[in-house]
Amino acid sequence: MTPRERLKAKIAALQAKTEANGCTEAEAMAAAGLAARLMAEHAFDQAEIEITEATAPNKWQRSAWRDRLSAGIAVATNCDWIVRPNSADVLFMGREPGPDIAAYLRDICFRAVDRAVREFKETPFYRRRRKLATRRAAVADFVEGMVNRLIMRMFELFKPLISKPAREEAKQALARRFAGDLVTRPIKAHDPRFSQAAGAGWRAGADVGLHHGVGASAGPKLIGSGK
Repeated sequence: MTPRERLKAKIAALQAKTEANGCTEAEAMAAAGLAARLMAEHAFDQAEIEITEATAPNKWQRSAWRDRLSAGIAVATNCDWIVRPNSADVLFMGREPGPDIAAYLRDICFRAVDRAVREFKETPFYRRRRKLATRRAAVADFVEGMVNRLIMRMFELFKPLISKPAREEAKQALARRFAGDLVTRPIKAHDPRFSQAAGAGWRAGADVGLHHGVGASAGPKLIGSGK
């Protein structure tokens, strides 16, 4: 089995770690650390690197926070991303194994936010909000805080691997792939109303089990860097 085939086998095993397949959410989230290790351990020569793509079926309604989290994950994994024209699916493109890992992380992070929102709605702070508008505002602030923390932690986890040249290469590849069909949709800034809700979201983002995993190197090599 070649190094690339071994890598693909490891990614397939990683993608199988889902709640639907009997994994706990904690086990699925811990796999994010393993994803960083995969990217670090497979430092291919520049000539061996291929631009690949991975599609994530969009099971969720599109929203600003989901777009922002997808964008953050794309940066962390040296990818660019797009919601497919005439489709709700999200496509990540970049140097392997980035796209497959990005699609996986997007799925488990979305599930973690959904779970945390359900828990937030059981808190006294949320229940004291009597109007539907204020409850929605509280949830939006909670999600904003959580997404901010998740993106920050994702950048910290993948920091040794983030490469501007790889990211630029991904952008150019995506532009060629969808020539004439790319439409930029700016992500709206969020103006928080309830700092307590945002703080609760920030703490929830810290509780998500993202880590390097057992035996991870503190200073992994950049894919294709030769360093």
